[in-house]
Amino acid sequence: MKNQYFGDVGDYGKYGLLRFLAKQGLSIAVNWYLTPNDESNDGSKRDYLKDGHYRACDPELFDVLREMCNQQEKDVCHFGQRGMIPGAIYYSKMVEPQSGGTNLAVVLRRAARKRWHQKALEACAGPVLVFMDPDNGLKSGMPSAGKNACKYVYASEVCDYYDRGQDVVYYCHKGRRKDVQWEKAKGILRKCRPEAAMLGVTYHRGTQRSYLFMVHPQKELCYRAMLERFLKTQWGAHFTEECFKPDEQEDLK
Repeated sequence: MKNQYFGDVGDYGKYGLLRFLAKQGLSIAVNWYLTPNDESNDGSKRDYLKDGHYRACDPELFDVLREMCNQQEKDVCHFGQRGMIPGAIYYSKMVEPQSGGTNLAVVLRRAARKRWHQKALEACAGPVLVFMDPDNGLKSGMPSAGKNACKYVYASEVCDYYDRGQDVVYYCHKGRRKDVQWEKAKGILRKCRPEAAMLGVTYHRGTQRSYLFMVHPQKELCYRAMLERFLKTQWGAHFTEECFKPDEQEDLK
């Protein structure tokens, strides 16, 4: 997540989903995976704030985002202070970008990422569901020392939350992946934790944005019911269910 993205049409759907889940009784921790702004035009799709059609999905959220954007208050920390996701706690420490260097520099960068993650685990302890909001989505394995590592959540980090009993949901986008590649990307966590239940919804305004869940099997039916109710609200005009093929794990072998 970058503050430059704040309030764009993707944010509206993201916060709408999290607000719905919180109002269903889920306690939520948000790890922004916050990264520095850059010089790109990403996150500039805010014309929806002029369209009353979008407001109907969540009028309170819509009005707050419009007010904050009009006042140039594009800051996730300020949003968290508004209490818009009921009961949520937040981890806002920035994941610093990395660049090339010596072998020692690589070791130091990996150590810094590990410390960042440990602090995130501490900050996000307690809630039932942890939401992770990286710029690009998920990668397999453990964090690398590459310059774009800050833009991803890694499977090892997700599993640390899951293994201590929390359910997780993370942001991911299909990007330029072909359908087969997308199915494999969705299956990364299932390969890591075969017993976990995988669910998801995809938001279709602006670019495609998916929110993929890894939940403990005993809570699968509860999450499925909540997502079904979500898709029956006015948000259902903008979201669809993201399906996971039963044989997806076999495809990954």
